[in-house]
Amino acid sequence: MKFFHLVFALCLLRSVSTSHLKYHAIFNFGDSLSDTGNFLVSGALAFPVIGKLPYGETFFRHATGRCSDGRLVIDFMAEAFRLPYLPPYLALKEGQNFKHGVNFAVAGATALRSVIFYKQKIGSRLWTNDSLSVQIDWFKKLKSSICSTRKDCETYFKKSLFFVGEIGGNDYNYRAFVGESINQLRASVPLVVKAITNATRVCYANLQSLLEPFLNTQEISK
Repeated sequence: MKFFHLVFALCLLRSVSTSHLKYHAIFNFGDSLSDTGNFLVSGALAFPVIGKLPYGETFFRHATGRCSDGRLVIDFMAEAFRLPYLPPYLALKEGQNFKHGVNFAVAGATALRSVIFYKQKIGSRLWTNDSLSVQIDWFKKLKSSICSTRKDCETYFKKSLFFVGEIGGNDYNYRAFVGESINQLRASVPLVVKAITNATRVCYANLQSLLEPFLNTQEISK
């Protein structure tokens, strides 16, 4: 599966380099395959070595919170569009400029809400409770500070690229760790797919709702 992701990413990067599309910002949701530091900022209690070498040694020369010794696919995507590397949401400081996007991904995150795993007595296996739904909530909190007029919002988000995933692998990993069978893992697939689909819809709906106040104001003034 990771080989597929690599091949897909390389094909995508090639298409980006030859495309006339130009994005000004990237917003990313996911797990360890695209986390640029949220897990580390949150404490990384389940895997503290992520804050030490050899993580980060081949490019950044220091540990950054990435589950890699160098860059991730999301970093190469940012480079392809000549954008800065995405700052992790949990590391944002007051007044910080994040007009080029934010990374909400967290290593160990699941597509399903963490409460589901606790109800099934698997919660102790989780690296983090910052599931996909939590990441979407972070975006909801942040979005109102991104733009202030309808025109600005339309212009900004038309030039913004959203990645929802890779995520979902940990939903199966945690179950496998406690000995669930292949059939049990397969039974959870529709739930995981539904969670990712719903999160994508919620993200889109929130972008729409961001414009609604401006649309309603225009209707009232007519």
